[in-house]
Amino acid sequence: MPVLLKETFKAWIDHMSGDGPKLIVVGEVQVPTMGWYVKLTRRVAQGINPNILILDVTAERPLDKAGETTTTIPLRYEERPPGRLYTQVMITSGIYIVMIDVGHAH
Repeated sequence: MPVLLKETFKAWIDHMSGDGPKLIVVGEVQVPTMGWYVKLTRRVAQGINPNILILDVTAERPLDKAGETTTTIPLRYEERPPGRLYTQVMITSGIYIVMIDVGHAH
């Protein structure tokens, strides 16, 4: 299971884009071997607070034998336009949870 590197996660709504506001969430996870496929996906059931976006880390292990090297994988999620002006984003990977505030870039 990927380990969320909490200090790497950031979220903001970019208001400077000519195409309207866009939510951007970035961060990194660490996996035990090479060859993993990891991404952030929006949770279908968003929870009781509509101002908190919930993103799940979905991961697929390598199918073949992979090098035994701990690997860091960058993640990025974008939503245009944002479903709302979120105040927080919760990222989960099953056993790990990271909660971050959403900033604004004007």
